[in-house]
Amino acid sequence: MAVVNTKSASVANADASPQVLNDLQIAGGKVKCLRATVEQGASDNDGSVYRMARVHSSWLVKGVRKFHDAVTGGTSYDLGLYRTAVDGGAVVDADAYASAVSLASADTAGVQIGFEARDVANVEKKVWQDAGLSSDPNLWYDLALTGNTVGSTGGTISLDIEVVMPGN
Repeated sequence: MAVVNTKSASVANADASPQVLNDLQIAGGKVKCLRATVEQGASDNDGSVYRMARVHSSWLVKGVRKFHDAVTGGTSYDLGLYRTAVDGGAVVDADAYASAVSLASADTAGVQIGFEARDVANVEKKVWQDAGLSSDPNLWYDLALTGNTVGSTGGTISLDIEVVMPGN
């Protein structure tokens, strides 16, 4: 075992000579809170998509907390990215943030699902990178839940989403 002195990229940049400026979304960006609620119907079928919030490809998703009623048999929901309606509405990555999350038991405390499917090493990634793209397309996306197994009862589903925007 060895004693180490390890630096994150932002600390290494600050210590560099000449100093390297950090991306403001990583070191000092504006945090914006988005909140969204939908009602799942008792007759909704598997494959239903619940578009919760609009996010820009240049933003960084800091976290997503879910709150919901008990949805009997609602055992598998993904959280990912879709194109907007004006842009065709197609799926980009249905489970970019979470996969197979259960809503079968009520959650009023809020559980973080923003990294359920995303590796914690990707905490500095932007939405376009979370979508698996090679460059920023400068587009808006819908952050959406996809019900793989929606169950037999309806219920309220809410998300508390934190994003980091460019700027200071």
